Amino acid sequence: MTKFKNYFILSFVLLISFELISYFIYKIKILEISHKPKIYLNKDEISNDEWWIEENLWGSWHIDNSKTRQIRSCYDATYISNEVGARDSSFSTNTSNDVILIGDSFAEGYGVNLIDTSQKYIEKLTGLNVLNFGVSNNTGIVQYYEIYKNFAKNYKHNKLIIFFLPSNDFGENDYNNWRGSKRYRPYYKVTENNNYEIFIPKNAIKNHKSKTKKIKKLFKDFFWTSGLFINLNYNYKIYRAKKKHGKDTFSGYFDSKLDQQKAAIYFIKKMIKEANIGTYLVSIPRLQDFDAFNQGENLDDVYWIKSLNDISKNNKNFTFIDLIKYPISNLNDLYLKCDGHWTPKGNKWAAEIISEYLK
Repeated sequence: MTKFKNYFILSFVLLISFELISYFIYKIKILEISHKPKIYLNKDEISNDEWWIEENLWGSWHIDNSKTRQIRSCYDATYISNEVGARDSSFSTNTSNDVILIGDSFAEGYGVNLIDTSQKYIEKLTGLNVLNFGVSNNTGIVQYYEIYKNFAKNYKHNKLIIFFLPSNDFGENDYNNWRGSKRYRPYYKVTENNNYEIFIPKNAIKNHKSKTKKIKKLFKDFFWTSGLFINLNYNYKIYRAKKKHGKDTFSGYFDSKLDQQKAAIYFIKKMIKEANIGTYLVSIPRLQDFDAFNQGENLDDVYWIKSLNDISKNNKNFTFIDLIKYPISNLNDLYLKCDGHWTPKGNKWAAEIISEYLK
């Protein structure tokens, strides 16, 4: 009995110590811990994990009419979804002159408030109304296609903007990168005639993240220490990714696998055909892509870039906008230091370039 009591006291002391350390780290931002236990959220907020759901054909989406907040050392952003789950104001005034925006976290406006997203800057610069179907949480080109075909296309519009992120989008829907995952999301596989087929794995579980074990859920809902472990796990995944690519700086522009590039082009063509209207694909470079480009990497040697340029020349409905061709003097100003997504200045920079093509 005494032995059990000693173990209990030791465990309790360790837990309290970890809690105090984790809370201290969260408050002074030694590490980028954005997870906040559920019991400390405001009454009108839900946790980040709960804001994203995975139950549709395209996987990740937002809960309708919901609100969450992320605080990190370089940003404090509130995310609010509308009546259909889009991070946008209401779609109730939808007209045939509207523009649809599809993409991942850069389209969604991760790390900034709604007023500072590229979508809102485009609206100010052009006078157009942009419906934002962007969603983060590991979305890629197959999901963009599925969102457009099964959801966004139902809204009136005469233009489509696709945000494409080479650093992520080539691999997000390659099942070889996700084997063993039970997340409910679409992937592609190569068919016998060298085309591609979309599928959701048989073992996928809808809203897998929300169906965590009770002990794990209790831990995340009540303890600051959970945020510390989430951060450490995230950084470990980054370390593994760097080790896998055999270099410290992976450039999605220049280092992506050829088979993944071919798959992406296949689904981009399908989106262009499905839309059959003015379609603008915006390629988004990250800092490591600019670094590689400035060190002499040649865009003309890259399969996916050559393919998109060819499509743009031969299809009057398609325009390829490559943002890597529009650098500014201080590129660091475009990206959040603690995260890598666009700052308000980065969103405005992209919007100004895109708006010139839309006018």
